[in-house]
Amino acid sequence: MGNTFKKSERLNSKLIIDKLFAGGNSSMAAFPLRIVYMRIPKENDNPPVSVLISVPKKRFHHAVDRNRLKRLVRESYRLNKHILWNALADKDYCLAIAFVCITDKMPSFYQVQKSVNKALVRISEKTSLS
Repeated sequence: MGNTFKKSERLNSKLIIDKLFAGGNSSMAAFPLRIVYMRIPKENDNPPVSVLISVPKKRFHHAVDRNRLKRLVRESYRLNKHILWNALADKDYCLAIAFVCITDKMPSFYQVQKSVNKALVRISEKTSLS
């Protein structure tokens, strides 16, 4: 597994996104992000983790700010995804994860990377227990 973030790793199924945010799924806060995740059945061509990144217009009014924060989260996930991929290597399910911004101020890359790393470690611990 390389440090890439391919299109196949992006969550783009409207059905899965609706289920993810419908309620009853696991979520946690790792400031400046809120992470929502759920298990989905494993298919042959799916990667172990599908990711959605959301930055609300309500919090960041300018598109350049929203795009910058999405880039920061995407890069942080790309650098730390091995934590979760190793934990899911022998499992019979995949994960759908949504990173949602909950801050009004632009965080630094260090803050975003720290929160993404913390969230991925916590998710991998929870998935290894079950």
